[in-house]
Amino acid sequence: MYLPFRRLGALLSLFATFHLISAAATPIDPLRLTHVVVPVAQSVALTINPAKEDFTGQTIIDLLASAPFTSFRLHSEGPAFTNTTLTNVDGQVTPLSAVVSDAKYGLMTLTAPASLPAGNYQLTINFTAPFRHDGLGLYKTVSRGDAYVFSQFEDIHARKCFPCWDEPAFKINWVITATVPATLEVVSNAPVAFETREGAWKTVSFGRTPPMPAYLVALGVGPLEYYPVAGLSVPGRIVTPRGQAAMAAEAARITPALLSRLEDYFGIPYPYAKLDQLAVPEFVYGGMENAGLIIYTDKSILLDPKNPGLNAQRQLAGILAHEISHMWFGDLVTMAWWDDLWLNESFADWIATKVVEQQFPELRKKLRDSLAVKRVMLTDALPSVPAIKRPVTADSDLAQLVDDLTYSKGKGVLDMVENWIGPDQFRTALRAYLHQHSWGSTSSSDLWAALSAESGADISTLLSGFINRPGVPLVTFALEPDGRLRLTQRRFHNLGDPQLPGQWQIPLILRWSKDGVEHHERFLLNAESQLAAIPGLTTADWIYPNDEESGYYRWSLSPELNARLARQADKLPPIERLGLIDNTAALFNAGLIDGSDYLAYLSAFGRDPDTEVNRIVVTKINELETTFITDETRPVYNAFRSALFQPLLDHIGLQPVPGEPTGHGALRAELYSALGQDAASPAVIAECRRLSSLLLAPSGQVEPALRAVALNVTAYHGDALLFTELQTALVKSNAPTLRVALLGALGDFHDPVLARQALDYSLTPALNSTEFLTILARVSNDPALRQLAVDWIIANYPAIAAKAPPEYTAGLINNAGGAEPALFNRLRDFLLARERTTEFSAINIKKASERVANRQRLREKEQANILQFLRSYPGQPAKD
Repeated sequence: MYLPFRRLGALLSLFATFHLISAAATPIDPLRLTHVVVPVAQSVALTINPAKEDFTGQTIIDLLASAPFTSFRLHSEGPAFTNTTLTNVDGQVTPLSAVVSDAKYGLMTLTAPASLPAGNYQLTINFTAPFRHDGLGLYKTVSRGDAYVFSQFEDIHARKCFPCWDEPAFKINWVITATVPATLEVVSNAPVAFETREGAWKTVSFGRTPPMPAYLVALGVGPLEYYPVAGLSVPGRIVTPRGQAAMAAEAARITPALLSRLEDYFGIPYPYAKLDQLAVPEFVYGGMENAGLIIYTDKSILLDPKNPGLNAQRQLAGILAHEISHMWFGDLVTMAWWDDLWLNESFADWIATKVVEQQFPELRKKLRDSLAVKRVMLTDALPSVPAIKRPVTADSDLAQLVDDLTYSKGKGVLDMVENWIGPDQFRTALRAYLHQHSWGSTSSSDLWAALSAESGADISTLLSGFINRPGVPLVTFALEPDGRLRLTQRRFHNLGDPQLPGQWQIPLILRWSKDGVEHHERFLLNAESQLAAIPGLTTADWIYPNDEESGYYRWSLSPELNARLARQADKLPPIERLGLIDNTAALFNAGLIDGSDYLAYLSAFGRDPDTEVNRIVVTKINELETTFITDETRPVYNAFRSALFQPLLDHIGLQPVPGEPTGHGALRAELYSALGQDAASPAVIAECRRLSSLLLAPSGQVEPALRAVALNVTAYHGDALLFTELQTALVKSNAPTLRVALLGALGDFHDPVLARQALDYSLTPALNSTEFLTILARVSNDPALRQLAVDWIIANYPAIAAKAPPEYTAGLINNAGGAEPALFNRLRDFLLARERTTEFSAINIKKASERVANRQRLREKEQANILQFLRSYPGQPAKD
């Protein structure tokens, strides 16, 4: 089936849109496509049988040439052309020659025998192509004996399936047609227009889509099942592999409320004809915002319908809200070029937190997500870190853009701006931006202009400091002798890192209390140092420098102000107590407070009444291991953890009880892990073994929060018999979340023989391309097994690289991130060899190297202080 030929008037109106995009967005880049011959609509007809290893297709592309031409370029990487012709409006057919002009970038040059005039044409290409097996392009996967074909086209993988203009500014209409075995199901972006059958095959033609770039085209083929979603403003389903539809119940339950919240926020109805959400068993990312057919990895959205668990519910709500929000921000309005990918992803993360917090406050999404912004500050403190918005050319490794800066730093900055100008003005500006640019392409400056126009403030200048330059500010607060508050700023850096320049316009919201009455003060810190006169502040009970954690900066109080806050910290809400702990950890890493004071701070929060605060205390104390703990000092470290954590576990109970607070399950899991593995609490080990036996039984039921950790602790102390039992369960498992837990457990055996066996097993066909490195990550997390993990990577690198998506191999250095320098350097040097390194892997290696160096400097400065505190902590065993 091909796309009917468009009339000239429609083509000219569409060309006007492309002309604007071209004028605004096309840089001088020899690898970018020109806008002389452009597509205005495209049909793709594919014949797909998942049982085979290749497919055939025909694409028909309506073109408009704005000037005479002889040749033009498009993208194609993998398809082999069998026939290529160009037809003009009079029906004259011109054969074209197709030559690979740059194989590395998938560029094809099509050339006519003679010059052709400007006008309208129809390009027809017949082709064949292989299915891929790395989760990218149009790829084949086998799950529980069934073969499937799915797509993942972002960022530049559509060209691996069909010839196209594979750049985001080329937003056109699409018609997708798939001919598949009649026993299979097929889904795409638009609703089915019509279906025909002939013998053992059926042809499904989907409706014409609104304008969208090639990377948003989507397809799924296989023995799929459907779970209806009621209460949407458009038709919608959860689509799953065979036998898994029942696990879509929770996603179907919460989708309507989230969609309604998003429609209300944007002030624009959902812009596509349907909302299908497809769960797939092999997927590179967590989710992908294909218009009308969002694709997720199955473990993200297929949950236990009887008891999904709090953490899984929170993650599910977050990823659904994130991807659905992209239907407006990213799909309806699309970035003109990849350098603004950060804006798509930051915004989706930002609004996901907002709508989930509004709709499901019991999930405490805002509280947990504030920690993601704090974590990205760790990356943003590194000397080599780039800006969020960085130069991107057609030869850039675009995988590097999918990092924590792209998601979490931008989210933190957007949150800061919203709090500064006010939620109502922020939403009004955003609505104006979306209405103005619907079905078009923009750059981030268009949104900044809308925010500035609505607020009356110079938001563009404010944002440029955070978006176009790297780093995180450190703001210091101190009272002057005359009672005024002095605020100073510099770029935050870790201990021993160079002091790099940096100055921002920082919107600050300070909260303080006097005699039990709270006050708020707002500042725009736009100089290196400035003074503020605040009546009553000199006798304040306490001040907190980052109200509701809405600002993207680190902070430091003078000793006097810090002492006041420490005495009154219990007056802070949980989100600020989390922020206080995290900020204290950052100051410790920067060498601004010593180890004894840091651990005293952490220990003081060990009995906090909020489980989320307890969890961050457990996390921060566990983080000490990599930097400060050796085999010799491990007993005293474990004794300290037991002395601090066991009372917490005793307080919430070793086992869940009906009606307990929802946060107890997640905290209990953290404590099981901390006390049950290396610390080897007999009670925790026994309970984890009991739970594992239940979980591995034919119909065993275990509290969702405890499933993975029970298996992990049991495996850590397990033997070869348990290893075989876990393998058997993995093969039989139908639940994606259980499969993830089993994979993690296989990597948690402390016995090096079994750990090596697990690593070798990961390379077998039993594990797919996007899950097998889970085992390696778990093995390398064990200090005693990091040498084994590094040796295994080096010995098996060709097999790893052949199986894993390149986005995953680029992160292999992180498996040595906790290693001692000599071992880290060995893997670093191996991965930096010319035949193995990529732009993305080199960036990751540089970051990891800086982290290792900082850890070593911190160890030299603070190890004695840390060990002295651990040894003196109450509950340590008596010395002989």
